[in-house]
Amino acid sequence: MIDDKVKIRCPYCTRIFRDRASRLRPDYQINCSDCNRLITFSSDTEDPHLRRALKTAREIRMVCEMEFQRARAAAMN
Repeated sequence: MIDDKVKIRCPYCTRIFRDRASRLRPDYQINCSDCNRLITFSSDTEDPHLRRALKTAREIRMVCEMEFQRARAAAMN
């Protein structure tokens, strides 16, 4: 089983925390667990750490979907 958590670096306090990849999409908002400031994820953001988190989440979702499809195909046979 793949770890479905993505590391997120807060642009305000630079602390790193984790959130589920299934939640992390463009226009998703979350509060930093350390400084409690609102972070909005956008695909056109200037922050490379937020872009990397979005990209990683997308890749994890794709891998999980492929595993699900593979398991479903194996169950059918």
